[in-house]
Amino acid sequence: MNLKLLFYISVALQLSTWGFMLTLDFRVRNTAFFILEGLTILNIVYLIYFYRKVNRPIQSLSEGLDLLKGQDWNSRLTPVGQPEVDNIAETFNRMITMLKEHRLRLEEQSHFLNLIIARAPIGMLLLNFDDKVYLANPAAERIFGTSGEKLTEMSLAALPGSLGDCLASMKANDTRIIRTEHNATYKCTCLSLVDKGVVHRFILIEDVGDAMADAERQAYEKIIRIIAHEVNNTVAPTASALGVVSDILPESNPAVPLLQSCSERVLGMSAFVSRLAEVVKIPEAVLKPCNINDLISGNRPFLESLCMPTGCNISFELCADNAVCMADVPLLEQCLVNIVKNAVESISETKHAGNVSIATSRAQNGAVVLTVTDNGAGISPEKNLKIFTPFYTDKPTGQGVGLTFVREVLRRHNCGYSLQTGADGLTRFTIEFPVKH
Repeated sequence: MNLKLLFYISVALQLSTWGFMLTLDFRVRNTAFFILEGLTILNIVYLIYFYRKVNRPIQSLSEGLDLLKGQDWNSRLTPVGQPEVDNIAETFNRMITMLKEHRLRLEEQSHFLNLIIARAPIGMLLLNFDDKVYLANPAAERIFGTSGEKLTEMSLAALPGSLGDCLASMKANDTRIIRTEHNATYKCTCLSLVDKGVVHRFILIEDVGDAMADAERQAYEKIIRIIAHEVNNTVAPTASALGVVSDILPESNPAVPLLQSCSERVLGMSAFVSRLAEVVKIPEAVLKPCNINDLISGNRPFLESLCMPTGCNISFELCADNAVCMADVPLLEQCLVNIVKNAVESISETKHAGNVSIATSRAQNGAVVLTVTDNGAGISPEKNLKIFTPFYTDKPTGQGVGLTFVREVLRRHNCGYSLQTGADGLTRFTIEFPVKH
């Protein structure tokens, strides 16, 4: 029973005793009787006063609890002039002030963290206890090419692309460098946190493709310069000496063919080094408005001539839209030639009739897309992760610089690109140019 009910019961008992005494015969109402009656009335008055004194602190506490339940951090309890009650009110008001300040700090920190997560260039995936995506920031949405709502409740293995499968195999405190089928390179770190007593994993995905490409470029530029310097210093006098000796000796001398062979080999080495140096000497792209359809049409005869030695067919499917983007025409022309040459060489490895298709289109975001398709030998998933690595080649006479050149040109154009063989057996080199604003 609460205090108010106990008070009412006490008052009722006092009143019933007082009323019983009033019913007694007037003759027995002596002095003691009136004293008892007065004490009874005094007791009732005191009970009322005592109840109000005791009930007020309780009422103040009840009002404070109601404020806490309603999360009203602005209201305060008013002092009533009673030391006990005022002490409770002062303590409660101080507690409310501290809670309000603490809540404001948490809200500011939460807002600050949300801003960082939303603006951070690093993708973040927060997982629930079922290892399904609970939260994805905008950077993660861009990496997977979909909205956060679609990523939510997806398992890591179900995420778009091969990146999800790699993430699913990661353990806590694990860090990996992952290269996807779209030639993007990510540094992925799996960490964990405790929220409400439950351990959650979260994954950070950092795009390190540009940083690694710059580091690779600086490394092979230094190597190529050293090789070119040493080879050229050796080739020039050697070729000159061989030519002089060959001219002195009569043609009937059996050493003449050997000298000529050595001279050709020396010149071949010089040409090899020169081709390597071309990758280093790629100029910065001077971007100007360019119609990709016109660029392809202008180079059509030369592109067709590349296919003639193998007898493969080449077709052109240019979109009707005005396919204008920002590009460096000479660099992009050489890039297109290298891509078509790779497609023709891939077809030459097969015995069936070859087909090369060059197509342009518009992406949903309005970007111009250039696609070169061939039905050649194709690219295995293992090879796909290495094809843009400098000096990597699986061709007996290859140097591994063709796709490196293409990569550097496309990076200078800020293009997205991918080279992979689809389930239909066709290999597609896709280039997406930045949207022209």
